[in-house]
Amino acid sequence: MIRRTAIACASLLLAFSTSFAEKQPFRVALVGDDCDGKAWHAGVLIELDPGWKTYWRMPGEAGLAPEFTWTASVPADVTVQFPAPARHADASGETIGYDRQVLLPVTVSAGTATELDLKLDLFFGVCKDICIPARASASLRLGPMARDPLGTARVTAARQALPAPGAAVTAASLVVEDGKPALKLALAAPLDDIFVEAKGSAYFHAPRFSADGHTAWLPVSNLADPATLAGAELRLTYVAGGKGYEQTVRIG
Repeated sequence: MIRRTAIACASLLLAFSTSFAEKQPFRVALVGDDCDGKAWHAGVLIELDPGWKTYWRMPGEAGLAPEFTWTASVPADVTVQFPAPARHADASGETIGYDRQVLLPVTVSAGTATELDLKLDLFFGVCKDICIPARASASLRLGPMARDPLGTARVTAARQALPAPGAAVTAASLVVEDGKPALKLALAAPLDDIFVEAKGSAYFHAPRFSADGHTAWLPVSNLADPATLAGAELRLTYVAGGKGYEQTVRIG
C-alpha cells in the first residue's frame, strides 16, 4: 500500500540489484539516508555507459518516460523528482533526458514506522542510436542503525539543484508559422532551452529565440486540432545560465 503520511525518521541501509547482467549499458541503485524529521530523502541513481542516454518524465518525440513501481513493507508514500533535462537528437528524433548519469531525488514518508523495506521496480528507456526498453530493480531498508553519508551528500546536492520556481515567461499564445501551429512565449530574460508539458498528445519542439532573447517560438506537432490548446495550462521547465526553473502558464 502506498499513501501520503508523516514520518518518524531512522536511517537507511541500502542494498540493490538490477534485473540485467553487468553487460547492460546501465546501472541502477538507491542511495542516501537523510532525514528531516518528517521524511527520508534518498535517490534513484542511474549510471550509463558512454554514449548512452535515458529519458525525462516527458521523453520527447520518441523514447520512454520512466515508470516507478514501489513496494513497501509498511504503508508509505514515495515521491520522485526530476532535475532539469537536456535535449538530444538521435535516429528516433528529438528526445529529452540525461546522459552519463542522473540522480532522481526521492522522498519517502511512512508515518511513525521505525523500519521499512522498500523495493523499486523501474521500467525505463535507454538509448544510444535508438530507444531500448529496460527494467531494473533496487531495494533499501530504513532502520535505526545504518548510514550512507556519501549517498546522502549526493542526494542533498541533487535536491539543491532541482528546478526552482521561475517567472521568466510573461505570456503564452498559440500562433501559426509556415502554416503550422507554434507556441509563442514572451520572456522577461533570455533562456537557454524550454521544455513544455501539456495534457494530451501535443509535442513542443526546441525553441527558436528572437535576436534579443525576449521571444521564443516552439513548433507544435502531434496536434490534430490547435483549438484544443486554447486556454490550456502548460508546465514549463526551462534552463537559464545552467540552472533549471519551473513555471506554470496558461495559453492566452
